[in-house]
Amino acid sequence: MPKEKNIIIVNRKELSKRQVVKKENLESLLSKHKMITKRPVYKQKKFYFFLFLLLVITFLIYYSDKQEKGKEIQKKEQTN
Repeated sequence: MPKEKNIIIVNRKELSKRQVVKKENLESLLSKHKMITKRPVYKQKKFYFFLFLLLVITFLIYYSDKQEKGKEIQKKEQTN
């Protein structure tokens, strides 16, 4: 299987401004750049917000279970 050779034209004529403007598409270039250089999840504010929210919910569930167990123990002592 023959390899493809890259052909580089050294002495080509310059492109006119019309040709350059016709071919340039900065919006797609910027969108591709944003996709490639997207911030990792752990550096985004949303990640820390959801992590904080999860911790608060976990704490509240743990604390409410602890209070319920304390009430159950008090009720058992009163009935004895």
